Amino acid sequence: MAAVASVVSIILFLAFLTAGLQKVLFNPAMSRVAEHLELTKRAYQRLGGLEIVAAVAVMVGLVAKGASFLAILNEVAAAGLVVLMGGAVIWHRRHGDSFKVLAPALGLGTLALIELGFRIFQ
Repeated sequence: MAAVASVVSIILFLAFLTAGLQKVLFNPAMSRVAEHLELTKRAYQRLGGLEIVAAVAVMVGLVAKGASFLAILNEVAAAGLVVLMGGAVIWHRRHGDSFKVLAPALGLGTLALIELGFRIFQ
């Protein structure tokens, strides 16, 4: 199970680092998404920053075992990603987005929940 949790942590790191960087850099595609979701540039960049910080925390906690600070950091970061993606799903639905648009947030939130479960119950 530790190997599965490690693979999931790496996937989460890569996915959220990439998504967070896109938001922070605020390329034209992200600008359109932020506008559609009625978020300011600054707010959207802050969300990206949160994704990057959580991705790094998940990766740093990858090597941790037991109840060490890094293990707890990993669990808190994974829980934060679950909450962040839950909020993203709700926000997208409130703005009339289809399942196709909110599927990535739903999938990544589920993946973060799985990683959290593996870490807590191993």
